[in-house]
Amino acid sequence: MSATQKTSPAAAVAGEVPILRIKDLTISVKTEQGLHHLVSNLSFVLKKGETLAIAGESGSGKSLTALAIMGLLPPPAVRVTQGGIIFEDLNLTRSSESQLQKLRGNRIAMIFQEPMTALNPVMTLGAQLIEAIRAHKNISANAARRRALEVVRAVRLNDPERRLSQYPHELSGGMR
Repeated sequence: MSATQKTSPAAAVAGEVPILRIKDLTISVKTEQGLHHLVSNLSFVLKKGETLAIAGESGSGKSLTALAIMGLLPPPAVRVTQGGIIFEDLNLTRSSESQLQKLRGNRIAMIFQEPMTALNPVMTLGAQLIEAIRAHKNISANAARRRALEVVRAVRLNDPERRLSQYPHELSGGMR
């Protein structure tokens, strides 16, 4: 696995505090033979305005790294056994589940690789967006629907009202 970074001119401000710092991250799985390292000593820094690409072969730990950052590793077998994940000034490896829940979907998010497994096939896109918005914000269903429409418009899907009423299988591959 390797990481590649691109910095925009806005991010080149000297002394800017990183948004995300990964320091000597090791992710391990508990086996009958003991701990087996799945990701070993990974470190990188991401500042505002930067884009970071994590590339590697299948099974190299890209998804595990993202899941670790989000605090979504499948317990108790897989866990961070060394290093730190610092988001802004918060050490995510030492944060409680309630602290992580406040961050997820508001300040930090993950886009899963396969949208067809991320979207519920028996719920409309609108119902799923509204549910996700309301899970993170204390707002009415109508306000969440307005926000869902804003999101669909922001990603430039045509006919946003119609898109909200569609099921995942009714969307083209690019829309999903």
